[in-house]
Amino acid sequence: MPNSFAYLVLFSWPLVVVLLFWKLSVPRALVISILGGYLFLPEQTGIDLPILPMLDKTLIPSLAAGIMCLVMSRRRAARPGMTGWPVPPGPAPAAPGTPLRTNRGRLLFRLLFVLLFLTPVLTVLQNSDPIFVGPLVLPGLRPYDMGAIIMGLGVTFLPFLLAQRFLARPEDQVMLLRAFVIAALVYSLLGLYEVRMSPQLNNMIYGFFPSSFLQHIRAGGFRPIVFLPHGLWVGIFLAMSIVAATTMALWSRRHGGGGLSAFGWFATVLWLLLALFLTKAVGALSLTLIFVPLLILVGVQGQLLCAMIVAGVTLFYPLLRGAGWIPIDTVYEVALSFSQERAESLKYRLDNEDDLLERAAEKPLAGWGSWGRNQIYDPWSGRQTSVTDGAWIIMIGVFGWVGYIAHFGLLTAPLFLLGISRRKLGLSLESSGLAMVLAINLIDLIPNGTLTPLTYLVAGALAGRYAMAAAPVAGKAAAPSPPKPERTAWPQPPGLAARMPRGRAAAPDPASAPVRAADSRKYRQPRQRPE
Repeated sequence: MPNSFAYLVLFSWPLVVVLLFWKLSVPRALVISILGGYLFLPEQTGIDLPILPMLDKTLIPSLAAGIMCLVMSRRRAARPGMTGWPVPPGPAPAAPGTPLRTNRGRLLFRLLFVLLFLTPVLTVLQNSDPIFVGPLVLPGLRPYDMGAIIMGLGVTFLPFLLAQRFLARPEDQVMLLRAFVIAALVYSLLGLYEVRMSPQLNNMIYGFFPSSFLQHIRAGGFRPIVFLPHGLWVGIFLAMSIVAATTMALWSRRHGGGGLSAFGWFATVLWLLLALFLTKAVGALSLTLIFVPLLILVGVQGQLLCAMIVAGVTLFYPLLRGAGWIPIDTVYEVALSFSQERAESLKYRLDNEDDLLERAAEKPLAGWGSWGRNQIYDPWSGRQTSVTDGAWIIMIGVFGWVGYIAHFGLLTAPLFLLGISRRKLGLSLESSGLAMVLAINLIDLIPNGTLTPLTYLVAGALAGRYAMAAAPVAGKAAAPSPPKPERTAWPQPPGLAARMPRGRAAAPDPASAPVRAADSRKYRQPRQRPE
């Protein structure tokens, strides 16, 4: 049970957001508001109001940042000469005759958002009947639930929309990468404290432990949790930050600056790798050891290609899993060679996924909805027997394939668009590195539910970067050619003045001085003999 200090910190965060936007630029204040709220506000703390989404650490930072972005943008528009709140311009409008590539990207995002907010309507309409499982009764969905789900989705994707508008410039994305690294350095110190003293910070400050303590005892030590839902969330955040730090090291070596030298950024990478190793998050560490060498060995276009491949694997994983094309037995044997305990845990997850996929197949279009209707229960006792770990299986069970395509489509579409157009957009290292940060989070969504506000923030920044990078290219290709000047005299050959003998004046250059009509006739017509 959270203590009173937890509620005080949570509901005081809007004041912190106002101060951030008053003192800093809009992009910097936006990043600190979302990132700081996610990392340091208490979990499982909030007020559940009727119809409205729960006022918790997901809603309050995003909503406060959204209001301040709107206020500062309008204030900037009303006083264009003011300084201190730079708002990046949106993509330039396409000229007539522009190719459809940019418009297709915008149309894709609009269609996915329409599909996202249409899904709850379909889900509620096909789940109006209650479910009876032994003594357990799961209520049917009502129009009340439709409004609550739609508003919940709006709050969830608010960081995406804000980042798409305010974090699209290259310098803002460099700032976002630096913010990840700085926050990870602070979190690594807190995590190392919990590795040594056991995960007690949340209990000491906010008065409760948000997860199972037994799940955080690993290898004769402890797995840190700090202020996040689980130790796995700490691991994937450190993995994302290590990719960001590697990107900044490469960026600093190429461009200079960035706050540290290239050596300093690589030293930061080594420190965060040590912190991640001590957190005992094997999955996040394995992904990091794959992504960091890829960042170093391949260039910008190769990084965008790798991120696009990861996006494709994540988006189509349920189809591959349902078709039996994922080598489950091979993965289990590899895990068994490392640890019997980890292999059994993996086997339990995979068996649950099979059962939940069968449950989701009963209502494949729009899913089972909320109230735990997508879960599996014992028919006699009504006790829940299934465990949902991966974000994809949760999404398919609750919202069906329509909701899954809309939700994961919005997260993966920026990587697809950037990867397909990687040779034409001319992107730089900060955008490709940020794409790899999103990719490592997406691949972790297959075994875990680590879908956080940071995921939407990075995806929105990449969506805005694509729109900003694609619009000038298309406009330049469609720009009309300048009209040819009317020629009034024969053009002078290049270098004619240099070849003229000394003492003889060069002919006037028609391109540099106006030519009289008589002189122009002299060059065009032969002189007639007088009669």
